[in-house]
Amino acid sequence: MKTQAAIKQPLSQARAACTVIHGDSRKELEAFTGEVDLIVTSPPYADARRKHYDSVHPDKYVEWFMSFHEPFFNALKPTGSLVLNIKDKVVQGVRHRFVWETINALSTKGWYAIDDYIWHKTNPMPGRWPTRLSDGWEYCFHLSKSKRPFFNSNAVRKPIGSWVESRLKKLGENDLTRQNSANNSGFGRDISKWVDKKTVLPTNVISKALVGKNKGHPAVFPVDLPLFFIKLLSPENGLVVDPFAGSGTTGIASLSLGRQCVLIENNAQYCQEAIRRLREEAAAQRDELNQLQPTLFFVEAKKKN
Repeated sequence: MKTQAAIKQPLSQARAACTVIHGDSRKELEAFTGEVDLIVTSPPYADARRKHYDSVHPDKYVEWFMSFHEPFFNALKPTGSLVLNIKDKVVQGVRHRFVWETINALSTKGWYAIDDYIWHKTNPMPGRWPTRLSDGWEYCFHLSKSKRPFFNSNAVRKPIGSWVESRLKKLGENDLTRQNSANNSGFGRDISKWVDKKTVLPTNVISKALVGKNKGHPAVFPVDLPLFFIKLLSPENGLVVDPFAGSGTTGIASLSLGRQCVLIENNAQYCQEAIRRLREEAAAQRDELNQLQPTLFFVEAKKKN
């Protein structure tokens, strides 16, 4: 996991900016029609946050979330993507499937379900339940306006691992050409192609630890989670939006990568917490945080002298 110092370092070189808006994203996104490269967010979970979009009941969640469909769709560029980090809820001992119902409803409105990612929590909250084990993962759904959205897999490559040294040290005769699998599945591999490779593409399982402190918000995801999707699904100097911004984690990730960012949040207290974190954790200077109007703030990353 990246340290705060590791995140701060590139900010001194970036010319990124972040706008924090106190308001309802269904209205505020009208100002960004066709301009957004990526919407990455963790929307309110059903019955999870009181006084936050009225704490939606699971049975009403699909109807409520679909009121955001058109604003989200219109804000994105044709190559833009939407990433939803969300988890379903247990109701009277049974998993309520409002999450899948929501994704299916979006699919009927023109969204393409590109892939389902899993956030594997390496330090899940302990607990004991009569019929369930501890929750150790959450969904991250990737949806888009087209079947070929912007996608930069090279931006998220990871070290290939130490196994390659021992495995490739002495190649056998069968390692020098493509070998089909023994069960005749049609799949095969050529081990020799891995020689001199230093990185490999990751899977769609993202292993990141939970945030130790709630950062002034009850459901904070780690900076590395939006960081992964911003690298993967937005171009350099692109515009990233979090319409349920909470305490501003997406803004910190965006600034660290030099992306422009808009954070929209309908809870004024969370907006103030986001601004505080952008100042402190994203190394934004106080004199670069200018109030443009009562509920709109501008944050510019610290520039290198």
